[in-house]
Amino acid sequence: MKFPLHAYLISKISNDTIGPWEQVSRGTLSTLLNKLDKAGFIQEADPATVPFPTERPSRTFEITDKGKDRFFELMMDTKKNIGNYQKIFHIKAIYLEFLSEENQLYLVNHYIKYCQSAIEHIKTQQLEFDENPEQVKSIQGTPFYSAIESLMRLNTEQWSLERQWATHLKEQIVMSIKNDKRKDHSNDTRMGKR
Repeated sequence: MKFPLHAYLISKISNDTIGPWEQVSRGTLSTLLNKLDKAGFIQEADPATVPFPTERPSRTFEITDKGKDRFFELMMDTKKNIGNYQKIFHIKAIYLEFLSEENQLYLVNHYIKYCQSAIEHIKTQQLEFDENPEQVKSIQGTPFYSAIESLMRLNTEQWSLERQWATHLKEQIVMSIKNDKRKDHSNDTRMGKR
């Protein structure tokens, strides 16, 4: 989104982002880049425009306007892959700067609600245990029951940390919006004084 990149840098950035357990092979990336090129989302670019000099021969790509539109579509999509949305949002968070502050707020607010839904789901499960002691009586005190309880606590803590992180992101965005409004007001005031 910022500038053209060599294919090997695209590979490194992709693998650094999704790693360490998942990796995109060079062959897979090459096929993907060819598909994106044919679809008009990216195009070959002048290697001299890449801000990172290299002696390595590599194809160079830049995003097209059509690619930027698709990027925006994907960033704003909050319905697909909902089961993997935590991982997807982590990647989206890296690229929030390319969205308007209003769209950033929308995504972050959605993720805060997503985290809250996960926490509420775990609390509902715990409540079912607590309200039906006869149904769990036979497994209480067993390693199975202990493992379930500790996993519920762990998951609640993890989702609470996610929500806390997203709330911090939201605070940063809100502060940026306020600063922009102050700058605009200051500029308007200066322009009026002239």
